[in-house]
Amino acid sequence: MLSGIMKAIQKQAARQRGEERRLLEDIAALSDYETAEAAAELYAAEKHAYSFDGYLYQLSKLKAVLDAGIPPDVALEAVDSCLDAKTIIKQYKGE
Repeated sequence: MLSGIMKAIQKQAARQRGEERRLLEDIAALSDYETAEAAAELYAAEKHAYSFDGYLYQLSKLKAVLDAGIPPDVALEAVDSCLDAKTIIKQYKGE
């Protein structure tokens, strides 16, 4: 039973790390490698009250904001707020 739980935890961790890698690669493609590194450092779950899934949410939100054409420096700061991606994009575009 315990080995089944450990396998499930390992599988989830591998899935999360794969998702992290994909998001960071997408962020680097939309901006640059330095922005992806800064995001990984800034939003790291160890520095916040959220879980690793919360960290992945922050990366996903950053990807969406960058994809909308918001400059990396503005995007990094905006994503660190409590606003969702749609609200950040609307406010940046003055909608």
